[in-house]
Amino acid sequence: MTHMTRDDFARLLAQARTAITDANPTGHILCDELAQAERLVENHVVPWSADIHVAFIDHRHGGNLYAAFTREALMAEVASFCREWWSEIRDTRDPSTLPDEDAGSIYFDAHEEEYLWTERISVDAPPIGSPNALRVGRHLVISTSHIRPATADLLDQWAPMIPESRPLGVAEAGYGWFVLTDPLDGLEREMVPNELWAAIEFARAQGCRWLLLDRDADCIDGLEIFEW
Repeated sequence: MTHMTRDDFARLLAQARTAITDANPTGHILCDELAQAERLVENHVVPWSADIHVAFIDHRHGGNLYAAFTREALMAEVASFCREWWSEIRDTRDPSTLPDEDAGSIYFDAHEEEYLWTERISVDAPPIGSPNALRVGRHLVISTSHIRPATADLLDQWAPMIPESRPLGVAEAGYGWFVLTDPLDGLEREMVPNELWAAIEFARAQGCRWLLLDRDADCIDGLEIFEW
């Protein structure tokens, strides 16, 4: 894997939690910690502090601001500017043959009217529980055809019940239901029909904390389909 988005990371955490739950149903502590990590990634654009390299070029036309996660990437941007305007300094070397750091250093040492400022700064993550933090989650949308009509009747019965009286989180959604994908065990798991549980596990494996069963959604491969 050469590139990972925030959603990819959340999905990886969910897949790890699912695999641990399946292999060791008693591993609640680790699964709870992974679930907390999933929520942290879901609810924060950057869930940890990050060092950022920034540069500002002051020139006669104004200024250019650059930012990158590494010094190398930053100086590549600065060197591109220097090579474009290389003719403004009295240096006969070919700037395309010079390393990025050298090109920047030579250019601004020789130029009398342009200046380069660089800095490494740390950006803190927003505090957990900040009143201004938006809670943004992920849900998977699939057709209600992936559950039996009898299971749909159960969801209709569970939705209006208080949380303590139903086996899993359910909310009515017009032409379907939102279903919480948190792991279950014991009697609660036994109360959930197998085809619904298969859909819940599939959604959790995609990094989604909620499953939306919708009458107008598409069917997906890998899950059983039922006639209504």
